[in-house]
Amino acid sequence: MGRANFHRLLQRYLAGQCTPAEEQLVNHWYHMLDGNDHSEISSENLDAIEDALWDKIRPQLDDDHETSTIASLSFFRSKRVRLWLVAASIAALLVASGTIVYFRIVCYPVQPSFASRDVALDSNIMLVKNDTKHRMNIILSDQSLVELYPGALLEYPKHFKERSREVRLVGDAFFSVAANKENPFWVFHEGMITKVLGTKFKITAPKGDAKGEVIVYSGKVDVFYNVGKRNFMKRVLSAPDKAYVTTNQRAVLLPNGIEETIAENPLPLSEQVDAIRHETFKDIPMPDLAETLSGLYALSVVADSSLTQITFTGDISGIGLFKQLDIICTVTGTRYEVAGTTIFLKNK
Repeated sequence: MGRANFHRLLQRYLAGQCTPAEEQLVNHWYHMLDGNDHSEISSENLDAIEDALWDKIRPQLDDDHETSTIASLSFFRSKRVRLWLVAASIAALLVASGTIVYFRIVCYPVQPSFASRDVALDSNIMLVKNDTKHRMNIILSDQSLVELYPGALLEYPKHFKERSREVRLVGDAFFSVAANKENPFWVFHEGMITKVLGTKFKITAPKGDAKGEVIVYSGKVDVFYNVGKRNFMKRVLSAPDKAYVTTNQRAVLLPNGIEETIAENPLPLSEQVDAIRHETFKDIPMPDLAETLSGLYALSVVADSSLTQITFTGDISGIGLFKQLDIICTVTGTRYEVAGTTIFLKNK
């Protein structure tokens, strides 16, 4: 309160225009004056009493003002700190969200980079359809081989970019991809995306609702469920379903994801081809036989602990894995189950 406002307050007090609270405050100040005998406030003694009262209450008002000022500064500093923390949190959230979006979009694309171009006007993009009844061999610029099955269509650049090897497939094809750890090879096909560094695999990619699949004959392949470019929020919120497929395994496209299982006709590893042609066993314990089959086909074959005392004797050379298992189980009175990418040998 300034001196002018204080003077006006006393004037209203004399005129009987104060509120009860203001009147009580003036009386309180008046009784704070030194001495016990005070005359009533009147227009004649107003100046003297005003000076005395003002000298009495000004230190208190100054203290209150200083306290209020400090409190105000503290409040505004605290508020500024809170605002800064909120702004920093929002910035961190935006950076984190932007990073997630970036990696979701870049690391899990839904179409090849050349898909946005007009193929008819881009001389670097080739579109080949196999209208014959035989497989068509296509050699790509990185020396990868594609065997295009009848009726299949392959879209690819004549020359791959240094950091981009991408093709689009409709139908069936066998790929023998030249190894390049620095530049993965991407195949975009119906409902799935296959990413490899260098390997041999077959893709069945029919149009429509038919199940597509990826069969790996050697090496390792990542297969992603393609959520499609229209499902942007789904791409941002979660990584797509992914299958990590190795030799003699396959990834099968389901309505809402990918299933990992074993190829229908597993082939022996190239270095084991001669061994499988002369595979004859005599009194081999089932756990040892399971380990041998695992090494021949690069698959997980596991014998139950209850089969330790059971042995197999027989010739299983020159036939496929599942026919070998049929013979083994018939001779030993056992059975086998396939669960995911593992084969279990069990008692009946």
